[in-house]
Amino acid sequence: MTHPFFRRAGTLALLAALLTPQAGALSGVSAWAQEGVAAAQEAGLMPSTLETRSATGAITRAEFCGIAVNAYKAVSGKAVFASGKKPFRDCDDPNVVAAYELGLVNGRGDGIFDPDAEIERQDLCVMLYNILDAAGIDAPVIAGDACIEDYPDVPEIKSYAVDAMITMVDHTVVNGISAAGETTILAPSGTATREQALIMATRFCSAFEDAVTEPSVTPEDPWDDPDMTLPQTEEEKMELVYGVGGEKYQTAEEAEANMVEISVPVWRLQEDGTKTSGTAYLQVNRNLAPIYEAVFEEIYNGDEQFPIKDVGCYSWRTGEHSQGTAVDINWNENMEATINEDGSLTPTTGSYWLPGEDPYSIPEGGDVYNAFINHGFLWGGNAWRSKRDYMHFSYFGT
Repeated sequence: MTHPFFRRAGTLALLAALLTPQAGALSGVSAWAQEGVAAAQEAGLMPSTLETRSATGAITRAEFCGIAVNAYKAVSGKAVFASGKKPFRDCDDPNVVAAYELGLVNGRGDGIFDPDAEIERQDLCVMLYNILDAAGIDAPVIAGDACIEDYPDVPEIKSYAVDAMITMVDHTVVNGISAAGETTILAPSGTATREQALIMATRFCSAFEDAVTEPSVTPEDPWDDPDMTLPQTEEEKMELVYGVGGEKYQTAEEAEANMVEISVPVWRLQEDGTKTSGTAYLQVNRNLAPIYEAVFEEIYNGDEQFPIKDVGCYSWRTGEHSQGTAVDINWNENMEATINEDGSLTPTTGSYWLPGEDPYSIPEGGDVYNAFINHGFLWGGNAWRSKRDYMHFSYFGT
């Protein structure tokens, strides 16, 4: 029997709006760079790892991975999923893992990535150049005003970076630099600031915007029906997530094939008590992605402006996280705890739950709670008799 999963009116328009991620802000942006940084934010190139960081500080290898992954998504029109694999011993940043698995970056060898090292301009160009290969985009040779032969330090470019730097100079992604009264040079082994890196990435996306393709919607997509609404029964939920007659994923490979990355708007709490707009990235079950996006949009637009610093969904472990159907928010301030015989709680994950005292703790009946409950999720804070899990919202209640 086919269930009529008809979407509520207005959801399609909401989803279209959500496809443009909101970003936080760098601090101390130079006057000359303000327009370019704003364009990068508007284009969704700013990773959350850069929010509140110094704009004029040198960008690191790990930080640029976040920009590169967002640039790949922009020019390819594809979502990015970072698996739970750990290719490096010194870094488990999901953006680094995603960039590595896309072929955008390599490690230093012996399982080392060196995430905090400043990235050279030529290596920045190599990562951008690798995006073209990963996205299947040809970079035509063009006869523009920029020419790499104009720079006297071209022989300093390392052999592996020559093609990349030629391409980025040809397409004016990278320009020369000079001090007052000195010759303009390419400075391949020099570094770039965070604001410069964002502007280069914006130029890169603009240069190849004609190659952008819209992701196709597969016939199996359950949301490809303008009249679809939220499922109500357990059977309807199962059919939405796994298809007619489908079952839960039994292996990590099967689960990962059914996950997508989404970006959602969130509020970030600053040290002075103010809140700034930011973006969080989640790997979620692809068939629940529109619901997750609607939930976080509702939280973001709520009166509380509830701040989110930690949020995660898919992880291959026991429970619904392995299915991409559960979310944990602000884990330390929304503890998981066993219930003792006297009714007291003993934390097993996280430290405490203090709604009304700690701004990161989720109150029952608040904006976060209501948004998830309204979309069919259950809350670990009141769903079970054996324990409390105040960080946890799950689609099937486990």
